[in-house]
Amino acid sequence: MEITYRIIQPAEYNIFYELINQDDSWWAFSPSLGQLSACDWNAYCGNENVLSLGCFVDNAPAGLLQGIAFSDASRAMRIAVIAFREYAKIAPVMMRGAADWVFASIDCACMFGEVPSTNRHVMNLLQKTGFEKQGSIPELYWSDAKQKFVNATIVVCTPESLRKAKSDADLDI
Repeated sequence: MEITYRIIQPAEYNIFYELINQDDSWWAFSPSLGQLSACDWNAYCGNENVLSLGCFVDNAPAGLLQGIAFSDASRAMRIAVIAFREYAKIAPVMMRGAADWVFASIDCACMFGEVPSTNRHVMNLLQKTGFEKQGSIPELYWSDAKQKFVNATIVVCTPESLRKAKSDADLDI
């Protein structure tokens, strides 16, 4: 099994859009964006300030990390991530590789995101990737399942926390 990473090209935007729809995973991928139309998705992916890093397993799309700089005067990147269901078992490996790619290829001091407190699967994945809990934001996201607003957990990954997660993963082998 070969895992590779590259910036996805405009001809691939719809492939990833359809995979997110097929998995019905907009709520997990990016609760702040919500479900986008195909036109809005293509515009977002094509924005020069957005990194759309595809993860491929044996050349098949397996996941996506999207990031956007917090500001022009910042080295922090706000991210959204997804591993498609078929690849869920190797999601931590894929995410650590994507994080490695970001830190090696971009002048980025940290990646951060907000995760609905009800999304245990994404929290577990991010913690295995080196993201650490930094705090919470009360009632940031609406939960259709709970029919109420839920808190979000703020998570941050640095090169140091990624190295620790990779070391911990090596010990689990």
